[in-house]
Amino acid sequence: MSDDEKKEDQFAVFAEADDQSKPLIMTHLTFARLMDEVVLPYQTNEAFFVDGAPLKKQNLKRLKIIKQEDLFNSIYHDLHRTMRWRGGDLKRQQLYGEQYHIRLEALLRESGVDVTAQILKAFDRTIKPSLKHYIPKREELIKAALMIFVESMKALSK
Repeated sequence: MSDDEKKEDQFAVFAEADDQSKPLIMTHLTFARLMDEVVLPYQTNEAFFVDGAPLKKQNLKRLKIIKQEDLFNSIYHDLHRTMRWRGGDLKRQQLYGEQYHIRLEALLRESGVDVTAQILKAFDRTIKPSLKHYIPKREELIKAALMIFVESMKALSK
């Protein structure tokens, strides 16, 4: 597969908030969507949503950004297939439903890499200094942040 054919990285967000009894999880975010919907409002102290819950930076106990590895999708789909398979064991389906957040967090740990620091650093170096120009230069700024993220991940793997 050539670099041009390489699929876009996907990210997940794992958040724990003061007023939420279970972790909040979003998966399958592109880099641009991650920046627009989570990182930008988080870094500018504005409200944002994770898993449908409105959040602000100050009411978070933990925010983790995970780069989903290739294996993530197949295990994720297996988890959901097991939960909804009609010919399956109802007790197993119920157990998977009750343990969903635990299983999904385990999947993120197993098939993902915590890139929170690298994502926030990329934002701070590229988008934050040009915040007032973000809307007109959105694509350019997101590409620059993505390049810094990719370079920092390469540096970490050496």
